[in-house]
Amino acid sequence: MKRILFVLMFLFVAAFSNAQVFNTSGILKEGEAAIGFEPSFLVYDGTTDFQMFFHAGVGVGRNIDVGAKISVLGDDNYYGGDIEFGILENLSLSAGAHYFRDFAIDATANVSIPLVAGTKLITGLDIDYIVDHSTMAVWLPLGIRVNIGNGWSLIMESEIELTNDAYHYFGVGMAYGF
Repeated sequence: MKRILFVLMFLFVAAFSNAQVFNTSGILKEGEAAIGFEPSFLVYDGTTDFQMFFHAGVGVGRNIDVGAKISVLGDDNYYGGDIEFGILENLSLSAGAHYFRDFAIDATANVSIPLVAGTKLITGLDIDYIVDHSTMAVWLPLGIRVNIGNGWSLIMESEIELTNDAYHYFGVGMAYGF
């Protein structure tokens, strides 16, 4: 039943197909999966946009996972997918593509820093190449992940805009791994 549920969820998300399940360096082991949701606010050009993101990911090999993310309820919806590679225990690199107002190719370095048992600081660097405008949007992700048990994690994250083509982002969500 778990497999059927996961396959249906993954196919639904992949049909729209950025991104890793949140900005953590954790890589799903082969055969593991995770889903999540994240109510978020994006601040750009003096306006605030509410988005509801849904995430899904699956481990596909040694230190490799693929992910998908969609958003709904905002002014513009987000559809994307990525592949993420575990480089070190607390460092991963991902590459993908998404559509959010414009088509973009993205690359992200994710770093997780253990704080106390079950809690990690998450940071890194997130870069989008916006194809239609030949510009770069760059963010500094900053957040915290707290494992709350039974496969559930609470994740609070922000992305601080570092270039004019980026926007500020803040979200709080839950992820479930199985």
